[in-house]
Amino acid sequence: MESGSLFWDKIYNLIRSYSFRSPVLRDIEKYIDPLSGYFGMRVHPVTLEAQYFHTGISLSLKSGRKIYPIAPGILEYSGYGAVNGYYILISHPEITTEDGYTLCSMYCHLKKPLIKFNSYQKMLREISLGSYPLISVEAKTHLGVASISGLANENNPNLYLQLSFRKYGEKPIVIDPMLAYYSQSKKNTTADITDPETIKNIFKKKAHA
Repeated sequence: MESGSLFWDKIYNLIRSYSFRSPVLRDIEKYIDPLSGYFGMRVHPVTLEAQYFHTGISLSLKSGRKIYPIAPGILEYSGYGAVNGYYILISHPEITTEDGYTLCSMYCHLKKPLIKFNSYQKMLREISLGSYPLISVEAKTHLGVASISGLANENNPNLYLQLSFRKYGEKPIVIDPMLAYYSQSKKNTTADITDPETIKNIFKKKAHA
């Protein structure tokens, strides 16, 4: 894939032109913890690992909050991972680069996916290398609810939203979801903190806030 700031400026401008909606139907920024919820370096809120690169954004939500796709698309995966918990991956073919990378959105830490492939469809997907069947996901589709599945803080149900460009057989290229909504990104306030005692005190205070 072509690289360079001008290329990515064009990509983000294109994405914003589609006016993707929030997965919780309200302004996403009000739900992001400035300590560690933004894209980029941070202290991991569960493991407390310093300078851990966050490849998406995390929205702190009440348990059971309904989650929706940011735009219509095609179901690519629905299942469980040790880190992401229950998650759903949706592709958005209307945004595909000249070299075949397609924009995808991923929704993690769900209580349980409400859309999925049945056993027969999974077999067909494997045989066709993910090209069949194509199951459409409408903008109004209820994907699931916020929970604590996977590597998540048991006291903080959330949604982890990741945006990436994907091409079969190639490593995904993650992008900052904030730039799909706003012209500027934000930095986590814990991005440059490495002292273990400082980290411990910050998250201890947060737990008691």
